[in-house]
Amino acid sequence: MLPTIRTATTAAIAALSIAATAAAPVQAGQRERDFLKGVAATVIVGSVLQSMNNRAAAQPRYVTQQPRYVAPQPQYYVPPREPAYYAPPAQHGLSTSAAAQAFKSYSPTERRAIQRELARAGYYSGSIDGVFGPATYRAVAAYAADRGLNARIDSASGAYTVYDSLIY
Repeated sequence: MLPTIRTATTAAIAALSIAATAAAPVQAGQRERDFLKGVAATVIVGSVLQSMNNRAAAQPRYVTQQPRYVAPQPQYYVPPREPAYYAPPAQHGLSTSAAAQAFKSYSPTERRAIQRELARAGYYSGSIDGVFGPATYRAVAAYAADRGLNARIDSASGAYTVYDSLIY
């Protein structure tokens, strides 16, 4: 683009000097010659600008993407909490009974054997899994009551007696 301006400037100066001397009558004063020079300069500058606009229009334009607004995502602050420590609740009931503690002291094979014997005698109808649950407790209590050992199921030694009678 710079060579175009230089060429146009050189051409403008040459045309201005020719126009000023050739077009100006000899009798014209300095004001008339200056006016003619201004008209020539305006014509030349207009043609230079026109050629520059034509070149700019011929070049490909690159479309840039307009920036778009993206709303920020909300961020929630959760203040840290002090850990709360609670004592485990006291367990009362089936899992802490003497019968449950005695049952858990046997091996898994022996526990399944106890449940199997209770099922053969008709006291137990649950799955043979070796776990002391409510069905196992009811079966052991019914078996001990039928054998007259109901009072003994509440102590560890009485529970061992009942379980040993089932296994051995």
